[in-house]
This record gives sequence, structure tokens and C-alpha cells, in this order.
Amino acid sequence: MKKFLAIFFIIVAANFSVARAGVIKISEIDVQQFVHSIAGVIYSEEFQKEIPLFISNAAKFENAELPEIGSAAYVCQYGLKTATAPEGEIIFFVDGEEKVSALKIVGYSADSAKDSVVLLMLTLSTLGLTQADAEFLVNNLNDDEFLASSIVWSEAKQRCFVLMAGARTQSEEGFQFMLIASDKKD
Repeated sequence: MKKFLAIFFIIVAANFSVARAGVIKISEIDVQQFVHSIAGVIYSEEFQKEIPLFISNAAKFENAELPEIGSAAYVCQYGLKTATAPEGEIIFFVDGEEKVSALKIVGYSADSAKDSVVLLMLTLSTLGLTQADAEFLVNNLNDDEFLASSIVWSEAKQRCFVLMAGARTQSEEGFQFMLIASDKKD
């Protein structure tokens, strides 16, 4: 199953890169602004009272995993402040201008699902999706045997957002969400 997911992500990225006119970044803001926006919400007093999450500073790496969607990636770990170790990571794939072209949220175990979905919803809000569009993406992940996916056209952002969810490819445990965008409505 892991090989299937890895192949699927590569095929999706390749299909988007072939039709380059249809591929667009998921955000017009640069990765540092994006991370600071998320951290600003996470570290607000109100949010911390509800869910005491942390997000680490972003570390930049060469994107060897999916170079079709960005030459570099920034990785932040996240989790509950009360946990003994991070619960997962969020990976921001960036283009040559450091704009976020795609993102992946990885949960290291099934126990981190709730916090990962909270982070996903916060990320979708930071992207400028309406609450209805974000809820549609998350609530309409089809239940495929190998990979779940959901698609929504955002009138506000003039983008088609594709959310994929599946098992982690590098581990026996955990899961991942991947978000990419296109300017094609269908």
C-alpha cells in the first residue's frame, strides 16, 4: 500500500506538471509569512486554552521527495506542548519565489489525528478558504481502499484545491494529508 501511495503522489504531481498552465501555487504569500500566520493563531491565548499546540521554526530542505511541486521544502514539527515528542510535521513545498506551492501534514501515529485535523483546518483558513470550502474538503474525503481524496473549487481564491489522505509511505504507523491546487474547475 505504501508503494501505491508514493506512486500515486508522483503521478498526481507529474500530471499537474505536464499541464503546467493548470498548476498554481496554493498560496500567494511566502512560506515565512504562512508559518508566522499559523503560529500567530496557535500561540494566541484563546487557542492555547483550548489546545496547547506548538509549531517549531521552519527548517529548509531540498525537495527530493516531489521536486515537481517545488524545488525546496520547509518543515515544521507540531504537537501538544504536554506530549513527550512531536506528533507530526507540516511540510511546505515552495517555488522559486518561496511561495507555498503545496503542503503536506504528516501525523506520526493515529493518536495525533485530532491535532492534525485542527492544524489542517487552520492551514486551510490561512490559505483563505471559506469555512464551508474547508469543511467540504475534510468531510468529503472519499473512502478509497488506498487513498482518500476530495476536491473543491474556491470562488474566493479562484483555485481548485485537492486534498488527499492516506497512510504514511515511510512508516507502518501514521497518516498524511497532501494539498495541491489547480486553476482548472473540472
